Amino acid sequence: MDHSRSSANAAKAERTAVRATEEYAASELPESERRSTLSITLVRMGYTVSATDLLFGMSLGLYFPFWTAMGVTLVSSLAICVISILAGLIGQREGLTAALITRMTFGREGSRIPSLVIAAISVGFVGYSTAITADVLPGHSHAIWLVYIVVLSAVYTGLSTAGFARGLTWVGRISVPLMTVAVLVAVVAALSHAGGWSAIVNATPVHAGRMSIVTMIALGTAKWMQGATVSPDITRFARGPGAVYTTTIAEFLVGNFGFNLFGVVLGLAVGTGDMGAAFSTIGVGALGAIAIFVQGFPHEVNNLYAGSLAGRNALGIPRLHVNVLSGILAAALAWYGLTEGLLQSFLKYLGYLAYAMPLIPGIMIADYFFVQRGRYTTLVADAEAINWRAVWAFAIGLAINLYLGLVAKATLLYALPLIGFVLYLAFSWRQFAAAWSSRDPRPSDI
Repeated sequence: MDHSRSSANAAKAERTAVRATEEYAASELPESERRSTLSITLVRMGYTVSATDLLFGMSLGLYFPFWTAMGVTLVSSLAICVISILAGLIGQREGLTAALITRMTFGREGSRIPSLVIAAISVGFVGYSTAITADVLPGHSHAIWLVYIVVLSAVYTGLSTAGFARGLTWVGRISVPLMTVAVLVAVVAALSHAGGWSAIVNATPVHAGRMSIVTMIALGTAKWMQGATVSPDITRFARGPGAVYTTTIAEFLVGNFGFNLFGVVLGLAVGTGDMGAAFSTIGVGALGAIAIFVQGFPHEVNNLYAGSLAGRNALGIPRLHVNVLSGILAAALAWYGLTEGLLQSFLKYLGYLAYAMPLIPGIMIADYFFVQRGRYTTLVADAEAINWRAVWAFAIGLAINLYLGLVAKATLLYALPLIGFVLYLAFSWRQFAAAWSSRDPRPSDI
């Protein structure tokens, strides 16, 4: 009797834990759960106040002069802003995560593939960022790396499981300001090491001419296509559309562009893609380690949160279970990144994700704003099983992107959402015509 009672209590405790961590991962967010713009801004900036942005900026500083590097990061940041605003508005209006928007677009079963893509990419960013953090902390033996990776992954997973209000918000409030101040100090040290601002602006990159501008714009766009696509995960908490615009600008034109700028300065100042070595060279090794350690909390926690929401839709299991699985996979990928070389494996990873990821927001945006006319007329629980128009647009778009990237070498075109957008509208011309011939008014506050 005691054994059965204890088993029942354990099962009840597990069900309670699962319910507490769901965060409306399978339904519309109630109005009572809306949050302030400041909270949303700090959480969103936690994505871009990150080591991966510094690393990408450093790579720009290795390949391009200062103003060219600035042009590359500005163009890619602006492109991502547009995608993020459009995707974010869907989340704010409908109270849905990105994964649930794919369910409305692709259907209940059809959405499993795009949700799995989003989840895999989110976990990938956590893995590489965790590897960067482990690399700048003291000690570089395999045993020490393994300890760092296991401990960090466990902490990130726990905070992500806590959710938006109890995890992401407080992590953003503490970590984003600390990381910003620490990196600003490091940039001042880098300028001093290089001989001043003029020396940075006129510096010759150590790998000048080895990478094309278009390729790096494509990689910069691909780097944040996942972040733009999962904007609804956070903007669903916004009380009005204005918060979508302001928080997107904060995330990508302040956070992303700003930290790319810091990375460019570091890359031009020290001429290396090894972040730990770069901080040590300019005499702020300890501060750099602290900065990278601090940034890991908002960045990794936010990405694990996005990955768990998408994985919840893809696998149909509780978010708690997906979160734990994601943490384990991220730890494995962190180990791979450290042992294979961070910079080159990271740039390769960005190139691969660009084949599939941009198709998803292109199809989502085409469906919501053009076919649905800016409003879903059914609840997510009533979504159709499969929308074959979206599935075929994704499948054919992926084939086209692979051809463009692997055969035609057209690096920028396949990194943008245009192909998925155009294909979906082409397959949906009857639905588009029927929707716009209706007299039913739709919201137009894009």
